[in-house]
Amino acid sequence: MLVVLNTLATVSSAAALDDGSRYAFSASGDEKRVYAFDLKEQDVAASIELDARPDQILASDGLDALIVSHRAARRLTLVNLADADLEQIDYSLEMTPDDINLSPLGDTVAIYEKQSKHLEVHNVKRRAVLLSADDVSTSAAFTFSPDGSKLYWPDSSNGSLHFIDLWSKRGELQLTESGQKLSALSRSADGLLGFVSGTSTDEVFVINLRDFTLLATIKVPPNPDRPWGTADGRYMFVAGSTSNTVSAIATDNLRLQYSVHLADRPLSIHSGWLDTVAAITTQSGNVVFIEVDSGKVLQQHQLQQRPLEAIVTSDSKTLAVPLAASGQFAFFDMRNQTLSKTLTGLPLDIGEASIAVSNNLCH
Repeated sequence: MLVVLNTLATVSSAAALDDGSRYAFSASGDEKRVYAFDLKEQDVAASIELDARPDQILASDGLDALIVSHRAARRLTLVNLADADLEQIDYSLEMTPDDINLSPLGDTVAIYEKQSKHLEVHNVKRRAVLLSADDVSTSAAFTFSPDGSKLYWPDSSNGSLHFIDLWSKRGELQLTESGQKLSALSRSADGLLGFVSGTSTDEVFVINLRDFTLLATIKVPPNPDRPWGTADGRYMFVAGSTSNTVSAIATDNLRLQYSVHLADRPLSIHSGWLDTVAAITTQSGNVVFIEVDSGKVLQQHQLQQRPLEAIVTSDSKTLAVPLAASGQFAFFDMRNQTLSKTLTGLPLDIGEASIAVSNNLCH
C-alpha cells in the first residue's frame, strides 16, 4: 500500500508521544524538524519543529523524552514527550556532541567529541556529569552495559577493546594486531557476553564481560560488520559486507550455525515475529526475510532505495524502514513478511529511525 502525504508541514501534536513502544522518530536536518511515526497506525503522528539542525536523535522511555544533538550549536534539545505541547528544553554542552549513546536504563547519555577524544556521561535529568574521560580513541559506536555503569569501545589503532565505568576504572583487552579494524561491541541479550567483529581478520571475538577476558574466536566470511542479536538471545547475526553473506552464531555453543548468501551487501539484520524470522536490508534496497533457525530465505522485496537504520516494534510484529534520499518510510509485517504500507512525501533527507522500546536489544 502506498500512502502519499501532502500536508506534512501542518501536522502537529494532538496528544502525548510518551508510549515508548508505539512511536518512532526520524529527523530532517534540512527542515530542522523531527517526525513522530505512530507504528500502530503506520502514519505520521506529529512533526516537531526545532531551532537548530538536528544530528542524532535518541528516544528515552526512562525520561519520556526525545534527546536531539546539535553539533554546530554544541548542545542537546530535550523534547518532553509526555507533554501534549512537546515542551523543548535546551541542554548546553562544553563539547561537540559528535556521537551520543543512551544508557539502557534511559536516564544517562554518553557524549563523545572525536577531535579531543573526550568522553562524558551525563544524567540529563539532574544536569550532572557522571563521568569525564580523556584519551578515548575510537571510530566506532560506544556500548553501555545493561545497568548503564560501563561503556565499551574498540580502538582499531592498537587492536584492542576498552571499557570504563562510572568510577573511572578502565580496562583494555588485546584482540588483534594494531591497525586491524574492529567493530563496535554488541551484547548478548543477558548482557554476559560481548561480540566484536574483526573486520580485517574475518573473525568474531567473544568476550566474557564479567571478567573482561577473551572467551572464543569464531571464523566468519570476509569483512564482517557489527553483530546483531536476536531478542531471545539464541543467535548473533553477522553481515559480511564484501562476501554478501549473513552468518548466524549460536550463543549456547559459540559455533557458526550457517551462512546465507545474498545478491548484494547486507546492511542491517532485525529479528521479529517471536524471533522466528529475521529481516535483512541490503545496499540496493532489497529486504530479505529468512528463517532464523535454518537461514532459509522466505521472502524478498525490492524497495529501489537504500534502507537506513530500521527498527522492529517491541511486540516483534512490525519492521519500520526509512529509505535514503527518497522521503519514504516503509512498514513490513514480520509474521507474513509482506510490505504493509509505504509513506511518501517526507523530506528527502529523512534519517535513521529511533524508538525507546523495541525488539532490538543487542546494541
